[in-house]
Amino acid sequence: MVVGGGTVAARKVRGLLDAGASIVVISPTLTPELEALAQDALIEAYMTYYDATLLESLMPLLVFAATDDAAINDQVVTDARALGALVDAAHDSSLSDFGSMALIRRGAITIGISTDGAAPALAVSLRDQIAALIGEEYAILAVWMGETRDAVKATLTDADQRGDMWRRVIGSDILALLRDDKIEQARALYDSILAEDGV
Repeated sequence: MVVGGGTVAARKVRGLLDAGASIVVISPTLTPELEALAQDALIEAYMTYYDATLLESLMPLLVFAATDDAAINDQVVTDARALGALVDAAHDSSLSDFGSMALIRRGAITIGISTDGAAPALAVSLRDQIAALIGEEYAILAVWMGETRDAVKATLTDADQRGDMWRRVIGSDILALLRDDKIEQARALYDSILAEDGV
């Protein structure tokens, strides 16, 4: 449940949708983005002011207090905790049971950046800078490494040997080749590095 319908709430909703959550938003007004999500039935929206009875009837596992009114957010925190829900208070991280992070997702890779609620705009800025450095080539390499991980462990029983081999993979030209869309060459190099160690 996200209590609030502004830009902070919309940011929370985007992250929750990416994670596959079922989302209820409570707010008398919504950003155009949230309105569109509600119209497309991607979220459920209650166009009303916050009322604890809604919380009680819906019994959410996670509650995000994301209004622009600190007193309402405080009440949401109190009410949610009374029902045993975990709370993220956008206005005061010290009241939160957990924190939201600015995320970068590349296939199996997830990078989270948090300022512990002190500077969300800084977390977003850092996310954008790091995202520019971490392209889809990393997702492809992660898939290959996952596919061969068991074979590598079976062949190289020494953890130091495995670590050395993975460092050679990561430090090679594989990522540059993938960035240049030379997938076959990248895979050939990957396989040759593994073959050097008998994998």
